[in-house]
Amino acid sequence: MFKKRIHLPLVLLVFVLLFSACNNQPQLTLTVEVTQPPAVEEPTEIEPTDLPTATPVVLLEADLLLWAPENADQILTGQLENELSAYADANGHSFALTNSLSAAQLGLGVRVVVSLASPSEVESLASVLPQVQFLALNAPNLVPTENLSLVITTESSRDQLSFLAGYALALGTPDFRVGVLTQAATPEGQVASDAFVTGARFHCGLCNARFAPVEYYPFTAEVNDPANPADWQAAADALLAKAVTGIFVQPEISTPELIAYLNSKNITLIGIEGQPNLESVQKLLGVLSSGIDLEPALGRLLLGESVGVVKAGIELKQINRDLFSDGRLILFERIKQDLLDGYIKTLP
Repeated sequence: MFKKRIHLPLVLLVFVLLFSACNNQPQLTLTVEVTQPPAVEEPTEIEPTDLPTATPVVLLEADLLLWAPENADQILTGQLENELSAYADANGHSFALTNSLSAAQLGLGVRVVVSLASPSEVESLASVLPQVQFLALNAPNLVPTENLSLVITTESSRDQLSFLAGYALALGTPDFRVGVLTQAATPEGQVASDAFVTGARFHCGLCNARFAPVEYYPFTAEVNDPANPADWQAAADALLAKAVTGIFVQPEISTPELIAYLNSKNITLIGIEGQPNLESVQKLLGVLSSGIDLEPALGRLLLGESVGVVKAGIELKQINRDLFSDGRLILFERIKQDLLDGYIKTLP
């Protein structure tokens, strides 16, 4: 009986301790994090105006086309446009000007493209359009091909123009009776005088007249003060006293009064483009221009022929055919080309 009483409290004590241990166990907490799904943007409607549109290709059908990009020399572009347009009108061809050009733009009617574009652009286009003749200006590094020709311009100088004035005037004046009026004590006057005499003698050598009065031409006369009528008239009369019938007047002294006086004496004159008062000359042999004359090359190009390399720089325009025949013009062109190629010296 004693043993049972002792055992019972002990058993109860063990149960109490066990129950307390169970209740003191740490509790586990489960945390669930709920993440919201990303919002889905509603699709934006694309208006028809927002869609890219294809640029229509403008088809060019002119016989003669000038390709002048916006960065090209605008003065040269204007000169070429006027010249090509006038040539097309006079010869029954159509003409157009464009700032940009691609192979897709060239219609079947395009026969010649005169280009002021970069050498690489014109070379690339010519290589894919063998049926079109291209004439490239100022592209000296390109190599001519069967459909790519080049025009290389050279800057003409006062001595070259004066030399050719002397040569052409002696060539077109009977008995070589020519002279030059220049301004005294000026570099321009000295160059004009020396080059003119060299050009005249290049044609006729001694230049001795065959009929009386027999003189050796050309003659020179200087004007000290172009604004003084007595001064320029005395210089002009000195030439007239030597039976001179053709005169080149230095542009700087080309006054209306002097030109009118020479007109009254029936003198043949030759001028330089831009020289004052040339429009009032009554007997003009021609005008020397340092511009570009493409007319000789265009005829061959329109026939599908390449012209290779054309060196341009000086042209004789407004030619008086009564004084300067076709044969004289051919001879002039040969000498001019030799001059531009450096084979002829312009000064003594």
